[in-house]
Amino acid sequence: MSALAERVEYMSLTFTGIQGVSLAEEKLDLGCGCYLSKPSPYLISARWKHVMSDWAYAEIEKLSCFFVLKEESSLSPDLQAKERLQNGVMAVQIVKPVRTFGFIFQGQEFEGAKTFNLQHTEARPEMVPGNWALQRMFDQPLLDQLPDILRRVNAAFNSGSVEKKNAVTLLQLSLEHFHPLISGLLAVMGMEALFDSDNRNDFRKKLCACLGAATRAFPDWNAPHSVAPNYTVEELAVPLYMLRNKLAHGADLRSAALDKSTPVDLISKVQLTPESEPQAYALLLSEAAPYLLAQVLQKHL
Repeated sequence: MSALAERVEYMSLTFTGIQGVSLAEEKLDLGCGCYLSKPSPYLISARWKHVMSDWAYAEIEKLSCFFVLKEESSLSPDLQAKERLQNGVMAVQIVKPVRTFGFIFQGQEFEGAKTFNLQHTEARPEMVPGNWALQRMFDQPLLDQLPDILRRVNAAFNSGSVEKKNAVTLLQLSLEHFHPLISGLLAVMGMEALFDSDNRNDFRKKLCACLGAATRAFPDWNAPHSVAPNYTVEELAVPLYMLRNKLAHGADLRSAALDKSTPVDLISKVQLTPESEPQAYALLLSEAAPYLLAQVLQKHL
């Protein structure tokens, strides 16, 4: 018997949890070996107290869904499957950022088995978007966009385009970072991976050409319940670039207000909506940056 015929094939599941998804059915096929699944005892059985805090061990039961990658594999774990899973999760984030659970589970699925055969658990930081994104559930109109974006993200990672890969990865790191200003910095770096701007005005020109100068930086996700903030792409482009430069060079943010050509008061108090608490302009820019990067990726992928 040939070595190929002797090899036993198994189904490998790699999955993580997502919050804020409005899934009408138990399972939604997304293509590319991926699907969304409502929490089930089978998937929840992957949790393990030895590697999870008490909070995480209990929180897994409250997730709105799991993002699952199902593939044929040999008996040993395919650690690259975690990267393929992350690509799928980033497709969700490009449509609209959501909160993730952080933990990635990997193991084998055996026909007739009542529990998941866990092989590997990885704890990553949760991805946490800004408050504006969290106001809307990832509902059916957004779910309808997901298969196409997933296909395009996978194509980007298979095409060898370093710039596209870096932009997606920087969006992931931006959403994972706990410090809002560094999150904003990473997101602007993601846009720069695609634009390679010469200066602040070139960045503004390229961002406006990509998304439209009058496009709202905070997408109109929450209408009609909440009207999107009026900040436009053209209005925020140069301040975003200025914030990125000050953070990247470790400069005092207050110095941006003294710039001779494009002064920006990064510490002035602004409101996202009339109902919002005042916050530093730098924080508003930092929340907008991942939303803008996600919109840019929708155009570039």
